[in-house]
Amino acid sequence: MNYQEFLESKKKIKETDGIDIELDDLNPVLFDYQKAIVKKALKKKRFALFEACGMGKTLQQLEWAHQVNKETNMPVLILAPLGVTVQTAYEEAPLLGYEVKVLRDDFSIDNGLYITNYEQLDNIDTNLFAGIVLDESSVLKNFKGKTRVQLTNAFKNTKYRLCCTATPAPNDLMELLNHADFLGIMTTAQALATYFINDMKTGSYRLKGHATKDFYKWCCNWSVNIESPKDLGYEADYYVLPKLIEQNIMIDIDVIDDDFEHGLFREIGTSATSFHKEKNRTADVRAKKCAEIAMKDNEQYLIWCDTNLEADLLKKYIPEAVEVRGSDKPQRKERCALNFKNGKIRVLISKPKIFGYGMNFQKCHNVIFCGLTYSYENYHQALRRIYRFGQKQDVYSYIVLGTTEMHILETVNKKKELQHNLKNQMDMSVQEIQLLNFEGKEVNEVFQLQKIEIPNFL
Repeated sequence: MNYQEFLESKKKIKETDGIDIELDDLNPVLFDYQKAIVKKALKKKRFALFEACGMGKTLQQLEWAHQVNKETNMPVLILAPLGVTVQTAYEEAPLLGYEVKVLRDDFSIDNGLYITNYEQLDNIDTNLFAGIVLDESSVLKNFKGKTRVQLTNAFKNTKYRLCCTATPAPNDLMELLNHADFLGIMTTAQALATYFINDMKTGSYRLKGHATKDFYKWCCNWSVNIESPKDLGYEADYYVLPKLIEQNIMIDIDVIDDDFEHGLFREIGTSATSFHKEKNRTADVRAKKCAEIAMKDNEQYLIWCDTNLEADLLKKYIPEAVEVRGSDKPQRKERCALNFKNGKIRVLISKPKIFGYGMNFQKCHNVIFCGLTYSYENYHQALRRIYRFGQKQDVYSYIVLGTTEMHILETVNKKKELQHNLKNQMDMSVQEIQLLNFEGKEVNEVFQLQKIEIPNFL
């Protein structure tokens, strides 16, 4: 075996014996690119869909689950965030003509497609299912997280596995590794040793320079990562986002220290303690401004907040609004989400961790952020509940902050710019490989022999 053959042997990935199906045998409701993705996912048996919000991941996962159920004659389970379960079962599944049973208190399993929220995992015998779908599978991103470990162990023997989430942040490659671990492609530890180096200066792992293309080539064998159907070579004239009109509303905040604890002026720190203290101080004026915006017309508004104090104040200044918080019963959360989507609720107040992931609220086109946290992901996901493919109107987004919280907005904007730049760099590595994979072609590396002059002293 020569060195080239040795390299090729290291790059091989074990083929799976999944379901080989013709595109014409898939549900005709799916778009052409969606059929191609489902076909690939079924063939690979264990696969991940990293797709931008609004690309139709739910329809794809439903078709995948249906085909697995049809092939194995065994039940298939979908795990999703609370609220998304009802949306999937009662709104999305009927579009394909499928029935999805929602598991609540009754966990008797027969055959067919089932869905429940992640919190119910302890109540389910996972060995009964031939296939598992993780909707909003970004729950796997925390390497040491209890949920990731629990999910990986619970479904390690499940034959068919599918993960679905928005395109991961390119500067958080651990999320990709944890998905590969859950799918049984390669453990996180093995992937770190193969493609990464421990950067002692930053205390984190980074891709080995020479392994970057090999890493993304490896990812393309078990996942698809797209922002548009065009990434797979399909026409996408119908996939155009409307205009996004963003307004940052800054409220002047007095920095005089009434207690004179730090002298005449207050210190505005960036620590967690200072951050929460300042948010509490500005909560009332921010809530009033949000109310002013939401009550200027009769259109629907989705208002995001981060604390119960903000939620209480928003409800105080907008009496007609409906507020949903974490302590509410699951049935109330689901009912409020459905009523907002149906237009029965004009103003909905909630937190990104409750309704910020997976929900389709694009019938509303006005969103207000009553302050921000340092999490760009929470902001991006919350905005994408209404600013997504399928939105028919221009979207108006209002970020309401006190002048003493400017550093929060600056941090989020920096993360946004970094995400955009890194995403473009990653796309350059992924798109060519991914496109060739979907066309059934192999990516061939071209090795060029170079002449080396040997020094005279050797």
